[in-house]
Amino acid sequence: MTHFKHFFSYLQERFPFINMGLFAILFGVVFSVTNYRNPTPQRFDLMSLIGILAVISFFFRLRVYDEIKDFQLDALNHPNRVLQSGKISLKILIFISVIISITELFWSYQKGTSALLAWSIAFFYALLMRYEFFIGNFLKKYLLLYALLHLLVMPFIILWVWVAHLGFVINFNLILLMFFSLIAGFAFEIARKIHIKAAESPTIDSYSKVLGYHIAVYTTSFVCILMAIIQILFLYQLQANWWTYCIIIFLAIWIIFQYFLVLRKPQEISLRKNEKYVSILMLVSYLLLIFELNY
Repeated sequence: MTHFKHFFSYLQERFPFINMGLFAILFGVVFSVTNYRNPTPQRFDLMSLIGILAVISFFFRLRVYDEIKDFQLDALNHPNRVLQSGKISLKILIFISVIISITELFWSYQKGTSALLAWSIAFFYALLMRYEFFIGNFLKKYLLLYALLHLLVMPFIILWVWVAHLGFVINFNLILLMFFSLIAGFAFEIARKIHIKAAESPTIDSYSKVLGYHIAVYTTSFVCILMAIIQILFLYQLQANWWTYCIIIFLAIWIIFQYFLVLRKPQEISLRKNEKYVSILMLVSYLLLIFELNY
């Protein structure tokens, strides 16, 4: 019972339920896109719920991989975390990850050989990430390259869920969805690792430290604009309602304006708010796609 309580605390800290909700929405987007103009659309049923659990399991394993890689560094920088304080162990997290990974295999098997193959590709890439592509010391010198290689797992996960519903049918919507997931992840990754000089830690990498504060802010703004452009192109493909474009354009302009303000007056609290705004742009983009594809 104690382990369960500490595991729940660990989830709250490192893998919160709001993240699980986002991964469920990601599944819903792929499900909806594969059903779009499909002469034999699939129903959302019990197997779909297992699919959502499978996707959540995959992301949880990625979190555990990160915990394994960064344990010593996190023990130095974040000694009070549930894992680093010893309230729960890496062995327990690995065990839970292995157990729930059964849902990934089961769901992929039920969806057919193609789905198993697509899952295997995503799993193998994630495993390479776990070992930092065997060039970890080199990659850590280039933070942008490091992030890009790790974020490439997103298109592989999209492909896995896509193939499970539609097979290896490659079309423009799939390419847009894969590219959007990559760019959205990149925007969030940069946004969460920008700090004012006084908030920088000597042992934690950040984009503001590597690129310089102003360049990091400009880069985040540019990536958010690119994310909005891809979303608008996607909406255009779907012949979406005019107001959906307005929402995306408004959010993008709002984010750019907020980053303009932190360029003029750097504040850590404002940067953390902007990080949330970037998350909202990503979340709203996915929800609008689901709405347009189903209503």
